[in-house]
Order: sequence, then structure tokens, then C-alpha cells
Amino acid sequence: ALLRLYAEAGRAPSLAVLAARTGSSEPAVRSLLDDLFEHDLVVLDGERIVGAYPFTDADSGHRVTLDGRSVDAMCAVDALGIGAMLDCDIVIDSLCRHCGARINIATRVRGRSLADVEPKSAMAWLSSQYEGGCAAKSMCTETAFFCTGNHLVAWRRNRHVDVPGFGLSIEDALQVGRAIFGPSLVGIDDVAEEPGVSRSQTVPTSQSSPKGDRGLNRRSSRSYDLAVIGAGSAGFSAAITASGLGANVALIGHGTLGGTCVNVGCVPSKTLIRAMESLHTAQATARFAGIRAEGGVVDWRALIAQKDELVADLRQAKYADLLPAYNSIAYIEGAARLADGGVVTNGTLVKAPKVIIATGTRPAVPPIQGIETIDYLTSTSALDLKTLPKSLLVVGGGFVGAELAQVFARAGVKVTIVCRSRLLPAAEPEIGAALSGYLEQEGIEVLAGLIYESVEKTGSGVELAVRQDGQQRILAAEQILIATGRSPNVEQLGLIEVGIRQSKSGAIEVDDRMRTSRPGTYAAGDVTGRDQFVYMAAYGAKLAARNALDSDSLVYDKSAMPEVVFTDPQVASVGLTEAAARTVGHQVATAVISLDNVSRALAARDTRGLVKLVADANSRKLLGAHILAPEGTDSIQTAVMAIKAGMTVEELGETIFPYLTTVEGLKLAAQTFNKDVKMLSCCAG
Repeated sequence: ALLRLYAEAGRAPSLAVLAARTGSSEPAVRSLLDDLFEHDLVVLDGERIVGAYPFTDADSGHRVTLDGRSVDAMCAVDALGIGAMLDCDIVIDSLCRHCGARINIATRVRGRSLADVEPKSAMAWLSSQYEGGCAAKSMCTETAFFCTGNHLVAWRRNRHVDVPGFGLSIEDALQVGRAIFGPSLVGIDDVAEEPGVSRSQTVPTSQSSPKGDRGLNRRSSRSYDLAVIGAGSAGFSAAITASGLGANVALIGHGTLGGTCVNVGCVPSKTLIRAMESLHTAQATARFAGIRAEGGVVDWRALIAQKDELVADLRQAKYADLLPAYNSIAYIEGAARLADGGVVTNGTLVKAPKVIIATGTRPAVPPIQGIETIDYLTSTSALDLKTLPKSLLVVGGGFVGAELAQVFARAGVKVTIVCRSRLLPAAEPEIGAALSGYLEQEGIEVLAGLIYESVEKTGSGVELAVRQDGQQRILAAEQILIATGRSPNVEQLGLIEVGIRQSKSGAIEVDDRMRTSRPGTYAAGDVTGRDQFVYMAAYGAKLAARNALDSDSLVYDKSAMPEVVFTDPQVASVGLTEAAARTVGHQVATAVISLDNVSRALAARDTRGLVKLVADANSRKLLGAHILAPEGTDSIQTAVMAIKAGMTVEELGETIFPYLTTVEGLKLAAQTFNKDVKMLSCCAG
């Protein structure tokens, strides 16, 4: 009550006013004030209140304006903490302690982040000298703003006594002020609304991880600036971004912490891909005269155990162990459902004016007759197989199907890929066709243009009936892997009830600012059904958080989005395909070179692959780059930067590239627009 009265009036209340506000007698208030004084929480002058941190009646030189009212702060850091304490933006008018120059500071996100600092070079000194049981007469007298670091140094040099303390940027000083005063009024309203709820009661947390208690953050308050549903890559990105903006965040997770990528997607699949690549490399040494090596799977179960250990370690290090470092993020374990005023989880309303949905996806199952009667594998369960099957049908020719098919084939499994259109249907046709040929060279059968009719269990495994060119075929294998896409995790959210639109696949529809059709609710990551790469999930979630908290000004931009597929050779793309460029109205020019034009490939005696560039025929600007090469994924970022910079193919072709690198293929492909690179000597042109 004292703090609120101070903020309302701009000066300390009298005992009578304080007693009236609290419904207590003046003697009782006086007794409480004496106790607060003993703990150095208020400053008294006899019977009169003259300060209650962070406020003072004295002319401290730190004037804070909030909601049209002004109040003096005890010191510089106290001034910076007032906004977070009162949940409002503030303007601070102060002076450089050394030269007297005016310093102005404004906040945003309700006092939790900086909006403006003038001069930009301003900084703060936080004294650590506490004496006489009173911060107001010791630390606060020395904690001040300075217009430059040089003036802080000069002020300290001119002091007769070297006062201990810390030089802080204004941003860091704001965070210190938030940490000290932000919690001062937190939870008071909520507790008042819910009699019988203890201030010490904590938000529910998740079960312990394999390495023990996660040490998750707890807050007595059930009100937050932002609620994030989903604790995977997108959810963490949104929560961390919002925390950095000064928001208090409820991060609501349900199930295994970390989401798809670290647990059942990128991390486990790529470590198995690399393992099988090492084995294949040993077998491929015959490309070099006089070299022979052998390799084989001797203990698949041990490899899976090693993969599981990596997953657990990364989940702990990159997710569980991060949470304690963010005091403004509270992790809540439980299923979530959207509601008026926030999100309901564990039967409790988590109050938040803004919500971000980042619940991810799970493997989709196609409507094939009989699919429900067989024990099929998904990309999740396939990565956990302890015993290799003798044969495997992979249903789906997207990047997941292609990657896993090659993993199991290199492990010694007889693999057949079946798909309705073609291998990697989103890639350039030249790349899909070439990769199909390379997979077939490794013994993988690729059957495209099929219609799935039915599947059934047999004594030796499964049989899939397909129709190709009007003819039925029966394909048999010991096991079948379904890799036909992903389905959004949205069933428990109550989307229909709150009016959030979904696509035909069930994905949440968002606009270019990550907003759903429900005001105040955003979505990011795979649950939106677009650009299902972990880095794009994190990017979209960051935008969603910033837009939710600060004016909806940021637009989702995928014009220079890299896409990678970790087959061997690898597939990497950025920008428009030839077909997409024509669809949006470009007059298109293209250039394609095979890797036998790239010296790196010749030296490695591995010329599998190609590079294709797409450009606007009139402006000559690069529109898209598409690479199929053993080291293609490490080369694509150069093309990303070229597109982002608006380079023409001539500018790319004139750029200096290191010789004997895969990325040099981009330069050669760019030069191919205007010349025959076969007629150039090494590095010429």
C-alpha cells in the first residue's frame, strides 16, 4: 500500500492516509513502519515517512514520470526499476553526476526494456558501499548516471575515497533495477483474488529429467506478460526472446522437454546419418588407387544407445539447464487450452494478455486401407529400432524418407522407397532425378508415381498394394516406415472454440506477422504447417514474441531461407526454383553445371551432383541456388548471402572464391550464364 500510494501521489503518504488505505489503526501502521525501518525498507524522519525504496521525498536528481505523474527515485538504479515494479513505461530525467549534462531515459514493454537513451553513451555507476544500516545514506548517494564512460572515470578519479561498485550500461542497470524492484508488487492482486492461496505456493513444474531436478523457475504470481504453449525449439525461442525484452513469461510444456528436433528429429537422425556416412566412406575408398578399407555394422544396439546419450545430453544442456538462467521465465508442465484471459493448464488459469502457440507436430499417417491393422514405423520409432530389419519399405519421398532410407540401406537393409509423385518433390527436378539415380546405385529401389491402395500384415512382415501406370503391384518387406509428412499438435488447444482458423491439414493459419485469426494470439514453428525446419521455427517464434510485445511491426521473410537435406550427396537450396520464379512472373534464366566441372569433386574422385542457379533474365539478379553435392549443405550459405545482398549472377561470378572447395561451384555456375567454364583454366575468369 505504501509503494502504491507513493506512486499515486509522487510523495510519501501520511500515517493517516496509509492507515485508511490498509484499514488499520495508526498505531498498528506505525509499528509496521518501525519494523520496515529496521530492515532498511523505508526511511523515516521521526514520525514522518520520507522514503520507501525506490521512492524518496528528497530531490535526488532522478525524476521519474509515469502515467502523467512524477516521483523522485532514491538513485539511478532505483529509478530504472520503478517501471517494472508498477508495470508501466516510464521516463527518467536525470543529470550526469560529473558534468551536470541532462540524461533522458525512456522504457517500453511496461518498464522492462529500453526505448531510448540520450545521450547514447550514457552509463550508470552502481555503488556497493553499504554503511550504517541505510542504503539511502550510503549506496544511493553514490549510485548515479554519467553521460559517458570517460566522465565516470573522471568522477571516480576526483573522489577523495575510492567508492567500490560497478560501471554498468544503461541496459544492464535496467536489468538490475528490474531484478530488485520488479517482484515488489508481483502476486498481490492474485492472492487477494484467491483467498487461501499461499504466497509461497509455486507454479507446477515438470517431472525430473534423467540428470535430476531441472531447477526450473517458480513464480508465486499467476499473471504473465506472455504465455508460450510448447517447450520445443520454437517455444524456447519465443520465451527467451520475450525475456530479453523484459517480459514475464509462462512457458507451458507437455511431454518431453525440447520438442521434435533434439529428441526425435534433427539430432538423432543426423548422428545416425553421419555414422552410416563414415561406414560408406570406408567402403568407397576403392575410388583411390592402392587404397582399400572395410566397414560394417557390428552392434546396432550400441549405436542407438550412443545416439540416445547424445540426445539426453543436448536436451539437458540446451533446454533443461537453460531455464534457471532466465528468472523471468516460469516453466509449467501440463496440457494447455486457450481461454479468455490466458491459458488453462492443470485446472488453473495462467493469465496472459498475449499467447504464442508453438506445439509442433507429430508424424502423419496417410489414409491407406489397412494401415490401422499393422505395426508401422514412423520417423520417431525408426530411430529407436534396436534390431535392424532385413528389408524395409519407406512410404514417402520427402526429405525424411530419403534420409532414413539411405541410413538403413547403408546399414545393410534392403530398402525400397515408394512415393506418389517423385523423390524430393519440392526440389528442382534435376536434383530429384539425379539423387534417385545415386540412391539406386547404392541398391535402393525408388518407385515414383504410385497410388497407395492397401497394406496388410503377413507372416513375414507386411505387403503394400500399389498401382503404377494402371497396373497393381504388391511390394513386400519385413517392416514399413511411414514418412509422408507431419500433423499439427492442436487437438487439446480448443482452437475452434476461440475462433482460430486452421488449414485443411489442421495447421494454424498465421499472417506475415505470425498472428492468428484471434487477436492477441500468435503461432510459430511446425504447428503453422510452413517451412518445417528448426531454424525457421526459432526465427518465426522470435518474430512472434517481438510482435506480441511491441507493435506487430516485424514481417516474416523467407526470401533467403536455406533448405537442406542430409542425404549423400546432400541437397541444399535457397530462394526460388525455376518453376516458382516463372509462376511469380519473372523472365527466367538458368545455369546448370555438373560437379565434374568443380575441381574439388575431381580431387575427391566423387563427382556426384550438380549446381543450378536461377536468375531474373532482365535484372540478372540471383533468385535461387540449388546444390546437390557431398558437401552441399556447407556451401549454401554463400548463396543465401548473395540473394540477401541482391547480387547479380555477374557479381557472383566475379567474386573471389577459394580454389578446391565445393562452394567454388557457385562461382562456376554463375560464370556459366555467360561463358563455357570448361574452356577456362583453374581459377581463370
